[in-house]
Amino acid sequence: MTGERPCYQTLSSQVAARILQGIEQGTWVDRLPPERALVSNLRVSRKTLRKALAELRRDGLFGPAGRWGRKITQRPAAAGRKPVNSVALLTPEPLEQLRPYTAMWIDGLRSILFERGFRLVTFSGPAYFNQNLGEALDRLVKQSPQSCWLLMRSSSRAQRWFHKRGVPCVVAGSCHAGIPLPNVDLDYNAICRHAAGAMFRLGHRRIAFLNRQSQQAGDLEGEEGFLKGAASVGATAVIARHDGTGEGAIQQLTRLFKWNQPTALLVNNPAFYLTTVSFLAGRGLRVGRDVSLISHDNDDFLSYLRPIPARYSFNPYVYARRLMSMIQLQISGQNVKPLAQRIAPDFQAGESLARPPEPTPALAPAPTRARKTR
Repeated sequence: MTGERPCYQTLSSQVAARILQGIEQGTWVDRLPPERALVSNLRVSRKTLRKALAELRRDGLFGPAGRWGRKITQRPAAAGRKPVNSVALLTPEPLEQLRPYTAMWIDGLRSILFERGFRLVTFSGPAYFNQNLGEALDRLVKQSPQSCWLLMRSSSRAQRWFHKRGVPCVVAGSCHAGIPLPNVDLDYNAICRHAAGAMFRLGHRRIAFLNRQSQQAGDLEGEEGFLKGAASVGATAVIARHDGTGEGAIQQLTRLFKWNQPTALLVNNPAFYLTTVSFLAGRGLRVGRDVSLISHDNDDFLSYLRPIPARYSFNPYVYARRLMSMIQLQISGQNVKPLAQRIAPDFQAGESLARPPEPTPALAPAPTRARKTR
């Protein structure tokens, strides 16, 4: 008995169909995004994507690749409709470079959106956040209209651009001064203020905050909270800013211990907590005995360190739900009140935070005996 052979569709053909569907639904209007954005959104390899694009280009759908992506030259009949089921995450860094806790709340948000009939697409690149971002954002928003934009690690210029143009968006983080966009963030001011107080209560009087050089609103709020918390109890506080590299952090720690010699440090980013631990070990200083440490953030690997780090932690899925509530209001056109929501994380007291070492008493000089002279 004979029958029809099953028709199998290659992966590249499936990807081509998804791109065509996106154009038909109006996800991409004038141009396709650059390859990096498409790879991230479609979750395929660059090799598979290029095969799919080659198939579509043979059909005359668009022209060759350019700086801003491929120009769509042939539009299906259904194209041009503004999508009502797509939310875009805009970030300066590719998703694979994000920290685990950030990736967890993004995955949680993606699941919530899917349950409510939406999809999450991502666009990344420093061009959307630098000083000359206007042209890049104009093209992106025109080419890929969305129901709502989600801005992560956003600069003041990017936030101001979205606010002035009235593009529906929510900031995953804090807004810069004078920019009234809906936003959800951890309460960094309260975190750092609490850390300064916790150090002081244990007897630390010379404290420091190791932070990355940043113009992000949350980081600036944290520094302000740390300094205010120290000032309120009479402690001497120093902010040590590095360039975001391990070598840069070591340089700042070297200067810090040369001139100030703090007995307790708050460290932003668990990766730089490890850097600080290794720096102290190289100087023969032990965490919790000679110098106390608090990690500004949590990560799973911190639980494997000894002594166990004192740290602040939050539920990333709670954060995702808070973001979703604001996104839903933006999509429905309702007013978002209050514009700013802050989540207070939990403080996990570990073994890395202890009382400062007692000063070594000065040794009394040995008595000298008078010698008789002949």
